[in-house]
Amino acid sequence: MKWKIFCALALVHCMIAAANLKIGFDYDDTISFSTPAFQKAFEAEAQGIKPFSPEFWSIINKSHEIEEAKWGVIFWALMAKTAGFDIVIITVRLPVDHEELVEKWDWLHDGFYFTKDKARAMRRQRFAAFVGDSDSDMEECQKAGITAVRSRRSPKSSYKENYSPGKYGEWILPFSG
Repeated sequence: MKWKIFCALALVHCMIAAANLKIGFDYDDTISFSTPAFQKAFEAEAQGIKPFSPEFWSIINKSHEIEEAKWGVIFWALMAKTAGFDIVIITVRLPVDHEELVEKWDWLHDGFYFTKDKARAMRRQRFAAFVGDSDSDMEECQKAGITAVRSRRSPKSSYKENYSPGKYGEWILPFSG
């Protein structure tokens, strides 16, 4: 019986891998609790750094060491990877001084995209689902025509807007908070 289960799982893995299916994950407040990096960048406003300028994003992208991994979400990403899905991280950050950030997550992802148009990125490839924390992430899934999965946002997150779990009828990822 165990042998049959193993063979069935191996077959499913091969089918998913052969279809080149992907599952996308938002970065900020989904894969990583990034409030500390954003706070550091907003504090730099006192030195003349304008919010959301290239210098602002440079500070955030270089501050990945003070962010906290969200291990509940990462667990699900690793389970999907084990099943044969490619894991793609998509963020709306600008790709300024981003090399170390991308390298930090090399062990998890099969692609790391910086774009404001997540739906377009997901439509271009074979995404089965996308996991994100914000309402806008759920809307991007609807635009792309893929399954939306909501990650719970940490109560410590400084980003309070754009967060209504269940509003779009999406699945809520267990252990993701």
